[in-house]
Amino acid sequence: MPSHAVLIQRPSIDFTQFLGSSHEMFGKTLSAKVDASHRKLSDTERFLSCLATIQDDDAPVSLPPHLLTHVSFSVLVAISEREMLDVLSCCAGMPFVVEDTVARGIQAAVITGSLADWRVAVLSGCRLEAQLSVRELFNRILSIFEAACLDVWADCRRKEGPGSTLLLEDQ
Repeated sequence: MPSHAVLIQRPSIDFTQFLGSSHEMFGKTLSAKVDASHRKLSDTERFLSCLATIQDDDAPVSLPPHLLTHVSFSVLVAISEREMLDVLSCCAGMPFVVEDTVARGIQAAVITGSLADWRVAVLSGCRLEAQLSVRELFNRILSIFEAACLDVWADCRRKEGPGSTLLLEDQ
């Protein structure tokens, strides 16, 4: 069984409650820029953009780095038991549950963290020093988040690494 990663939990935002209550509290519509945006936005980006508007009416529609801790995600991963420790080391400080699978030598873990935590973990797992299979797993995790319109690595330098893996470097 090759390494595996699946996004299994993401924020569920009650926009009706949030936007209604915040309009009463702040006297402004936090979602005006989000509603006017012509690009596809995830609920997370919509929420974080609205949060940024609380502090700055001119805040762009984005994934503001200083607000990434306001949203949490869980990923189910599977990898060989000897590589699981390296995966969990990249996810330092994030809670996890890990157990052996029915496939001999393979462990699975559910790892939960904020979007800021996942940004750091993926950067750590996509470096040249990471084992190839660990880097492959974190490349999958990166792809999962990007497919969910949660690219918090857009500011990173990307290079091709050994085994056709992607290397990320924070700039």
